[in-house]
Amino acid sequence: MTDIYHTETHPSWYRDIPVLRTLILGSFPPHPSKRIYPFFYPNGRNRFWKILADIAGMPLEWTKIDPVKAVEERYAIMQKLESGVQNIGYEIERKGTSALDTDIRITQYHDILSIINAHPELTRILLPGYSAEHSTTRSFLKYIDANGIRSSAIPPIKAEAAFTIYYQGREIECIVLNSTSTAAKIRYDVVLEQFKRNLK
Repeated sequence: MTDIYHTETHPSWYRDIPVLRTLILGSFPPHPSKRIYPFFYPNGRNRFWKILADIAGMPLEWTKIDPVKAVEERYAIMQKLESGVQNIGYEIERKGTSALDTDIRITQYHDILSIINAHPELTRILLPGYSAEHSTTRSFLKYIDANGIRSSAIPPIKAEAAFTIYYQGREIECIVLNSTSTAAKIRYDVVLEQFKRNLK
């Protein structure tokens, strides 16, 4: 019965890094049956970590060999790029075992503001994925609205559209990117260049 929705709670994966200049948000992990290590973007077909590894100049060696080491090498990439990773959804309803944003409904958000509060050096938030109602970008816009966070005018939502949020005297740039999922059917080099331009 793949049309039945089931409730899921996000695993405790968040790992802080000493210097976090860019925060990369996602929507929610794929179904547990599609995860090959216990960390963000754990589906082997998603290109997220390959993109970050290519930008950092660090190889991915442990993806299918050792899940624990796979997590550590991804954490090392985060530290080198001074980029944190978190998902917006804390609790969702999922249709069957689908990994698509079109088949999830975010019912409770993670506390993204706590990350912003902990890192005054944070100046940029990247939002990969924008098409579905519960995509990263559209969920983030709902999150800032629910928390009363002011923003600049929101442009038409498309790749590399940008807006600014104003929070406790700070200005944080938010940039929409294409999803790193292969289901998005965007060429690897196109998404790679988007991340390169915006991971400064």
